[in-house]
Amino acid sequence: MNIYLKKSLADLWERKRRTLLVVCALFIAVFGLTCINTSEDALFSAFAFSVGNQADQADILLAVDTLKPAVQPNLMTISNTRAVQYETTLETLWHVARAPGFAPLKIISYPDLHHPALPPFELIAGRYPRAGEIVLEFGDQALQPITIGDKVTIDTLKGPASLRVVGFTRTPGINPAISDKAQGYMSNEGILQIAAFTTPDHPNQPTRLNFIAVKVESLQALDATAQELQHVLQAHQVQVQLMAFPATATLPLQQFANIFSLLRLLLLLTVALSALLIFMTITTLITEQTALIGTMKALGGTHGQVMRSYLLTIGLYSLLATMPGTLLGLLCGFQLATMIAASIPMAPSPWTLPPESIPLALALGCGLPLLASLPPIWNGCRITVRQALSSYGIHAPTGRKPGLLARLPLPWPSQVAAFGLRNLSRRRWRVLLLLCVLSSTGISFFVVQTLNSSINTSVGSVYSQFDAQLEIDLENASYRQAHTQLSTLPGVKHIERYGTSGASTHWGRIVLWGFDPGTRLYHYHLTSGRWLHNDDTNALLLSDDFAARSGLHVGDRLTLTGQNHASATWTIIGTVQQPVDGLGQIGAAVLPVNALYRFMGLPDAAVPDAAMRLLLQTQNNSLDAINQLATRIGEEARASSSEGKKGSGITSVFLLRDESVRHQRGWFGVYGLFYSIALLIGLAGLLSLANELGTSILERQREIGILRALGGRARHIILIFWVQGLTLGLLAWCVGVLLGVPLAAAFVSLFSSTILPVSLNIDPLSFIIMLGAILLLATLASTVPAQRASTQRIAPMLHYE
Repeated sequence: MNIYLKKSLADLWERKRRTLLVVCALFIAVFGLTCINTSEDALFSAFAFSVGNQADQADILLAVDTLKPAVQPNLMTISNTRAVQYETTLETLWHVARAPGFAPLKIISYPDLHHPALPPFELIAGRYPRAGEIVLEFGDQALQPITIGDKVTIDTLKGPASLRVVGFTRTPGINPAISDKAQGYMSNEGILQIAAFTTPDHPNQPTRLNFIAVKVESLQALDATAQELQHVLQAHQVQVQLMAFPATATLPLQQFANIFSLLRLLLLLTVALSALLIFMTITTLITEQTALIGTMKALGGTHGQVMRSYLLTIGLYSLLATMPGTLLGLLCGFQLATMIAASIPMAPSPWTLPPESIPLALALGCGLPLLASLPPIWNGCRITVRQALSSYGIHAPTGRKPGLLARLPLPWPSQVAAFGLRNLSRRRWRVLLLLCVLSSTGISFFVVQTLNSSINTSVGSVYSQFDAQLEIDLENASYRQAHTQLSTLPGVKHIERYGTSGASTHWGRIVLWGFDPGTRLYHYHLTSGRWLHNDDTNALLLSDDFAARSGLHVGDRLTLTGQNHASATWTIIGTVQQPVDGLGQIGAAVLPVNALYRFMGLPDAAVPDAAMRLLLQTQNNSLDAINQLATRIGEEARASSSEGKKGSGITSVFLLRDESVRHQRGWFGVYGLFYSIALLIGLAGLLSLANELGTSILERQREIGILRALGGRARHIILIFWVQGLTLGLLAWCVGVLLGVPLAAAFVSLFSSTILPVSLNIDPLSFIIMLGAILLLATLASTVPAQRASTQRIAPMLHYE
């Protein structure tokens, strides 16, 4: 066996604890990077699939009275047509346990359910349905816990009907966990057996319609293509009942990628801590083997040969850590992505190996220890034979004055505690490095806790300015009729119209909120300008976040592009505090509800009495009373449906409290990722502290032996190093408190500018959590090596050099 290899193996074997710490530190860095890369790849794919994209969605949707298979080839011959898909849909209500007792459910069937063109859904569990069966979207489980084999109850014109669940799917652009609207698929035979209306003027009742979905080559010729499609259908005696242009899917994938950029920024701290641990370990190793280095040089060893022996040791460290870290990182990364997707819920993507994961892991596993260990190896191997053999190359200064701690007139609790504190004055550069490690660990916990708290608070406060408890969605409804029907219900205090939509600006996507100028249920907080007036038609207020990002001020003009590519220009009359809750949203705008309805495409004559959404304030704000009223409204809607009446157009009822929780739930995966990185940083800090205390115990074996020979017990030894670790922890906490707040503010600001506008929210409990985390690390790192030192034999300790 090569002499260098024998020495390297001996270094690893004789210092097993040190080897374990270095390998674990390097393992954490490689594991963390691989895990994050794998999680990003899997979640990115799942997220992109769940929100869909322009390539997956139809550009033109036509509701027709009948589907004629013979006409489809003629439609495909129209210029600018890329794909044509026939489909039958059933809009109904699904009976669920939560208030108001139902959820909107859209059931779809294709002539060939196995090979749909638009959109290409995937069966991820179970099998395709037969008559009386249904497959549900994976995200439907957020609305009602359900498994394969269960039955779902839906409304029909003949009363409730049951369908057996035989599978789960995922569809591009569809995620019921976010939209709160369920979707499923049935066979053509099964969907035709359900009794339902067949015209589109029954919004809150079971309605089965035939659609033709068309994908075009170019959006520039969209209107001309739609007219030509209508002409061809009319020529074949197919009546077009309704035509729509679905809004272009906007993917916030850049914001999603920015989340992982911030995660990698935190991961750099883990890498730095691992590098610091390797640096300190190799420095200690070189110091211990100074005499051995001198002997090797005295026997003819060159500077390069001596360095080669230590670099081989570093290579063995890399080999032991890199391969397990890479393999486990790939496995855990995909499992983490699956768990996060399930918590939203969002259907996970099939596992694929990110092509860059293994090269990056190998580069980190081999490059990090080499770069971290090269300076101490280079300096240590430069020592001359005379220096090496003279006091082991260590100069022990004489006549040193007592340390600062010893000179302070402090009432020390005991000699044992004083001994532990006195250890801090030795090897001060190592103590300083260790203080940086511990404070960095505490700061990382504080930053992550503050960021997650800020996100959760901002997302949860979107509806905090609403003095209403229920939101009611309507379709083709009269506000007067809906108001009259709902006002008669017991427990209703006040009802108002409002609306929400989205729009594109030069800076990105924003949320539009529409309210009556005299609203009583939206308690706005003006920060500049004025509120809406009844005669405002093209005026709006911007959220503070969007105004700051865009640089727009009161009096400026803003052009918005909304649904069906309609554009309008508005005058800014003020700014308000209005958070947002969705990825890809950069701010919000508030405008009159009538102006919003016109912008969304409603005819001017229908706007004054139109109602797309209602806010309802209850007399009793208790959760039970709100649930009872929501259930009562749901029963009214279902009663109208079962009796075949038009009713008031109520399609769904939501608790605003549930809306906040639903949007907060969408960020749970982000919280989990940031906490995972904080945990890795904590582990790296724990290893660094354990390594330093272990080295301190090793260097003081003779002192420990003398203390034990004089009657010192195991608890005294443990107390000495626990006091040392605890003191370091308290000092690190003080540093963390001083630096944590500005660093957390900077990190939240970076998150706001690149991902989602959020307000800084510092929870005072975070300081206690940071203190607890640091003290826990200090206790764990000091107790184990001290316990081991307290059980060793005294004689070998007294002979230690």
